[in-house]
Amino acid sequence: MKKVIITILFIVSYIIFICMSGCIDNNITHETNLENSFDKNNFSSTMNESSFVITRDGIPLRYTIHGQGPPVIFILGYGMTIDEWPHQMILNLARNHTVIVYNHRGISGVQNPDVPFSISQAAMDLHDVISQLAKDQDGCGVTNNGLYSDNRTMLDKGRCSPLPVDIIGYSMGGMVALEYVKMYPDSVENLVLISTDCGGAQKVPAKNSVIEEMGQTPKNPEEALDRAGRLLLTEEFRNTHPDPLTWFVDFGEVADPTTVQDQYRAFLSWEGVYADLPAIQSRTLVISGDQDIVIPPENSMMIANLIPNATLEIRKGLGHGMIFVEPEEISGIIGEFLEGIS
Repeated sequence: MKKVIITILFIVSYIIFICMSGCIDNNITHETNLENSFDKNNFSSTMNESSFVITRDGIPLRYTIHGQGPPVIFILGYGMTIDEWPHQMILNLARNHTVIVYNHRGISGVQNPDVPFSISQAAMDLHDVISQLAKDQDGCGVTNNGLYSDNRTMLDKGRCSPLPVDIIGYSMGGMVALEYVKMYPDSVENLVLISTDCGGAQKVPAKNSVIEEMGQTPKNPEEALDRAGRLLLTEEFRNTHPDPLTWFVDFGEVADPTTVQDQYRAFLSWEGVYADLPAIQSRTLVISGDQDIVIPPENSMMIANLIPNATLEIRKGLGHGMIFVEPEEISGIIGEFLEGIS
């Protein structure tokens, strides 16, 4: 049994190492309230109680909802599924927010051959997610699909309209977040960018060897986990945590490999939003690890310098996978920012 678990973890770790970093029905909705069940076991079971948003071109995007309060949308990184986002981050933020986590198109193997994955398409998909799950149509807690018709969630301190929302983008998810803010500038109140870049010719690229290694297919699970550790985690962390089973503890659905390759091509070819950064009016928090070799921290510094009044947080001794290393600390920083403390 232990061998099987190790093999599963190895395979899933391959999917997350390149994180830049029933029936499906259009009216299916799901709400999970963690107010009275903030423990790891209960939380893990809720991750499997997912439903689907249907995009404008008919593609199902699996999602889960946790907690209650103002809506916060998590945008996943390259190759990730909703099961792989650190559960402790969701757990912490769900105490005061309604946290929505969703899969990018194609992750579960359903794609539209006429609509290829791209950063701009992912931003439009995000708009579909927000429109269906976090848009208040009637002015006081009732969405277009009735998800919050009991007026308990999406409301905080008398705030009836949930828009604009808060969004948190990790790695490639940060690129999607930036593209979204460019396309829908008035729909984001707080913007959190973790380990990401602005794309285009202005970004500070990783070393060629790192980029090439990210696009390769590992020969076996052991090689996959080894590369995940080298790319996402620092050497110091690996030395102090020699058991690979402790590196990435949250996993479940594995992303469709064809879609992972589509995402790889998409973020490499993304034209970026460098020229649009000074026009962003959302309150912005930018976080990076000072030892990130996948997306060098200079990218976060650039973004924070160009977005008006952005807050920059550089975490010392952390690499691209810092959300897996310090989920509680990072969610604490984000929570304080969203509450206006920092």
